[in-house]
Amino acid sequence: MKCLCVLLLVLSPAGLAQTQGTNDTCGAKHLKQCALDILHDQAGIWTSPLRIHAADTAWLLPFAGATTLAVYNDRQALRELGHNQSSIDTSHSISQFGSPEVTIGAGVGLYALGLLSKNDKLGETGRLGAEAVADASVVAEGIKLATNRDRPDQGERTGEFWPSGTKGYSTNGSFPSGHATASWALARVIAEEYRGFLPRLAAYGFATAVSVTRVTGRDHFPSDVLVGGGIGYLVGGYVYRHHSAATSENYLNIQPMIDARTRSYGTGVEVPLERFAILFRKRSHKAKIKAYFRLYPYCSRVLHVQISGFGASSRSG
Repeated sequence: MKCLCVLLLVLSPAGLAQTQGTNDTCGAKHLKQCALDILHDQAGIWTSPLRIHAADTAWLLPFAGATTLAVYNDRQALRELGHNQSSIDTSHSISQFGSPEVTIGAGVGLYALGLLSKNDKLGETGRLGAEAVADASVVAEGIKLATNRDRPDQGERTGEFWPSGTKGYSTNGSFPSGHATASWALARVIAEEYRGFLPRLAAYGFATAVSVTRVTGRDHFPSDVLVGGGIGYLVGGYVYRHHSAATSENYLNIQPMIDARTRSYGTGVEVPLERFAILFRKRSHKAKIKAYFRLYPYCSRVLHVQISGFGASSRSG
């Protein structure tokens, strides 16, 4: 016989710790979770056009216009840049620090440094930075394959898209720049984690230097780095908003649940109580409502509603 078990208003820190333990955080001990996070990110990123609102046109239209203008003037810009081998060599030396491999390595290094120094913020910066670079690089590579653009030193050096139609195909296309994408993704995460003027100047200065040297090194056209930088910036922000400890507490969180020990599965929904602040005279920024709906082999439907997180500094009523 099917049964319905309902548990309401469980004010238990121990219960909170137990449920949080089932949500692994990407890291050295949970590499599988890192892969799952990236898969979830990709699903959200590639379906994001379905969630565009009218307000997004405030930046989408100017960006589209700037990209069109850049593509139109790409050849002229490189012609006016000239050909100075010393400048090209210097540009190559600088831009190599913005490659996806190096930026992912930088993120992993920051993560390791954060673990060794027990600095959670630094560790999160490295972890999210590496994840953002991986996510953004996947997007950039997908667009490269779709656009199949010649690099400045390929073909007739005019940067044509699909220059030979479907007869010729390159897996190392020019549009967008992978280095610009990776460097801006890492820079966005660092700038979100450390919001002081100097950290942001250093992060975005680094990304700008990589982008400029990809053009002066004649590896890319200006429009390549413009679009690559835009992709990296947006994906970096996406990863930070969805995985940072500072922001995850303020968002509705829906997660699938699988418990091999009890052979149950279901869905968990977590809502910060601040979303219901109108019901309280004071906001409780740490309290949350968690609802879990599980299916068990012998008790088919179990609803668990839990309010937790109230402490000495949190009041309601």
